[in-house]
Amino acid sequence: MAKVVTYRHLTDDVVAAPDQETEIPDNYRGEPSWRFRIKANLVYAGSWLFAQGYCRSVLHVRNRKAFRQAAGRGYFVYGNHTQPFGDVFTPMRVNQSRRVFTLASPANLSVPILGRIVPYGGGLLVPSKLHQLRPFAQAIRRVIKQRHVVMIYPEAHVWPYYTGIRPFENGAFHYPMTTNAPVFATTMTYQARRWRQKPRRILYVDGPFWPDEQLPLKARQQQLEAQVRTAMTTRAALSTATYIHYQQREEADS
Repeated sequence: MAKVVTYRHLTDDVVAAPDQETEIPDNYRGEPSWRFRIKANLVYAGSWLFAQGYCRSVLHVRNRKAFRQAAGRGYFVYGNHTQPFGDVFTPMRVNQSRRVFTLASPANLSVPILGRIVPYGGGLLVPSKLHQLRPFAQAIRRVIKQRHVVMIYPEAHVWPYYTGIRPFENGAFHYPMTTNAPVFATTMTYQARRWRQKPRRILYVDGPFWPDEQLPLKARQQQLEAQVRTAMTTRAALSTATYIHYQQREEADS
C-alpha cells in the first residue's frame, strides 16, 4: 500500500529542513577564495565518484546524447524535484565530465553534516537579500562562461516520488536570458516493477531549447518555460507507478 502525504497547495514544502528560515550569511562571498576552491574541488571529486556508483545501480537514462548539442558551451538543466537524496547526485552522473552547480535553498545549510558541504559540492545558494542578488547573478554568469552546467529545480520543493509536474517558481527562467545559453529538461519517471514495490527510476533528457532573441524579454522567458514544461509534462506521463500517494486536504482543515 502506498504511503499517503497530504498537502494544501502544490507549492507546499512537504520535506522540511531543520531550519527553514536559514539565510545566507552576510559575509558570504560570491567570488570564492583559493582556499574555498581547493576544498570545493576535493568535495566535488568525492561527490562525483559517489554519484557514478550510486546512480549506476538505481538510475536509467534516456537520450543523454542530447547534451552533445551544447558542446563547447555552458548550459542550464531544469528538472522535476522528486528525490531528496538522489537529486543531489543525479546531475553529476547524467552530465558526466561537466561540472554541475545546483541552485539550492539556504535552508539546506541547516541539514546536519551534509549542510556544511553544500557550497563546496556545487550548491549555488539562492539569496533573499537585495544586496546579495548581484554577486549571485555574477556567479551564474561565471559558471556558464566557464562551460559548466547550472542545474535548476524550478518546482523549488522536493516531493518524493511525485509523478506530476508542479508549478514553477517565478523567475526560474530568468537566468538563461542573461547568458543566451541553451536549456535542457530532465524528467525523473517511475516505472512499476513486477516483484518490488519500489519503482524503477528512468530519467529522460530533452532539448536543447534556446531563448528566442526576437521576442521581448518577458515573452522570451514565457516561451522557454512553456517548452520545458511541455517536455517535462509529456515525459512525466510515462510514469506507471505510484510509490507515494499525494492527497489534497480541504481548506477547512487549516
